[in-house]
Amino acid sequence: MRSDLCLVMDQGSHSSRAMVFDRFGNCLSQGQVQVKTRLTQPNRAEQQPTDILISLKRAALEAVSKLTREDRAKLRTAALTTQRSSVLCWDADDGKPLTPIISWQDRRGFHYIDDLMPLASMVRQLTGLYPNAHLPASKLRWCLEHMIFNTAKHRIRGGPVASWLIKQLLHEQPDLIDGVSAARTMLFSLKDRDWHPELLDLFQLPDSLLPKVRPSKYNFGTLKLPGLSLPLNYVSGDQAAALFAFGDPSQDNLYINLGSGGFMNRVLTERGLHPQERILHHLIHSDKQPLYSAEATINGAANALDWAFNICRPETRDIDSWGEKCTDPPLFMNMVGGVGSPYWQSLDRSCWINDCDDPEARMVAVMESIVFLICRNIMAMSALPPAKQIIIGGGISQLNSLCQRVADLSGLPVLRYEQHEITSLGAAWQVLPNSVRDFVPEKTFTPQDNSPLALRYQSWLNTFNEYLDSLEG
Repeated sequence: MRSDLCLVMDQGSHSSRAMVFDRFGNCLSQGQVQVKTRLTQPNRAEQQPTDILISLKRAALEAVSKLTREDRAKLRTAALTTQRSSVLCWDADDGKPLTPIISWQDRRGFHYIDDLMPLASMVRQLTGLYPNAHLPASKLRWCLEHMIFNTAKHRIRGGPVASWLIKQLLHEQPDLIDGVSAARTMLFSLKDRDWHPELLDLFQLPDSLLPKVRPSKYNFGTLKLPGLSLPLNYVSGDQAAALFAFGDPSQDNLYINLGSGGFMNRVLTERGLHPQERILHHLIHSDKQPLYSAEATINGAANALDWAFNICRPETRDIDSWGEKCTDPPLFMNMVGGVGSPYWQSLDRSCWINDCDDPEARMVAVMESIVFLICRNIMAMSALPPAKQIIIGGGISQLNSLCQRVADLSGLPVLRYEQHEITSLGAAWQVLPNSVRDFVPEKTFTPQDNSPLALRYQSWLNTFNEYLDSLEG
């Protein structure tokens, strides 16, 4: 018996999606609408707010329209997940956007970050984050200084894209944000679980700018769509929700989610900084009993492959078959979108080393660079108790050659499940009562001896470090 159903809306970099789940985790229907990101140099990535809002509504209505009348009557609740570091500003009175959505990929505020680096330890102690231009704080300051001129200060609101979507989608039009998304801004105190006045002063942001913080599981208001009215009972960042997809997050697992960017998480039950200062310490569940994680980021994942496809122009996109036959690909210095942890390098200067004319080999090199960045971050997390296995998800986790290489280099089994949309599934579990979570991995990749890959990794690691040093010099 399906019982109650949940509508999950997921706003991502490339599309807005909506999925309807039952309490067994079955997806009964879904809708998806592609969205555009305008990429311009230098360091700019923007989306149009109205386009994002319309795409999310269309996806939700598409998913609901595919349900039978009987199932539609069983819809009881809704959840919303979004990109955590994309931000905008809006008018508090009518919700009208005052800026574009500044994407998580955008690094236009990097000079503010450079200026505060002497205070990096203080920022990290308060927020758990290593200061970098992908996070929202510097973007909000940039917006106030360069985009908003004719709106009274007390009417300006700004924050993660989730807060604007809450205002636009809900009948009550509240100015609210969930704690997980708030914790990503670099303006939020993990200890107090609220905005921190000293951080607002540091970025010269007014107290009135930010929405009120609420737990992720909270009655935010009433979602109103044509023919549909549901309570919105869960809002969270996409990567945090994904950790709940296949049961409660476990400290035994390393979780990897590979979308446009890649994210790696180790669950922590207590607030406390990871010994490696360039790994993020993040809130993944904001409730009475919060959960935290040590998080590493890979800026160039699926977007690095897309970038390389446009340059290499191979005849097909069959990376798995290329990975099997290509025994000596070149090395790719993956700086697509800048370099995330543990380097935090904002320059975008990707290139191939020991290059060749074979587009397929060049694509394998890009795929391997994602694997190498994963293993570099595993090394950075070495102060934590060793993980027993890796659980991998996201779009490019469907590449068998990528998953096998991760297993070979890490020495850990890599488990992949059939349900790929793990962010939406994780959100559904938070609001569906009496849920039954019984999942078996679709495929397990067992570590194998792969000495040539290990040698390429060591060569890549040495070359990558030298390459970064040369750019910084």
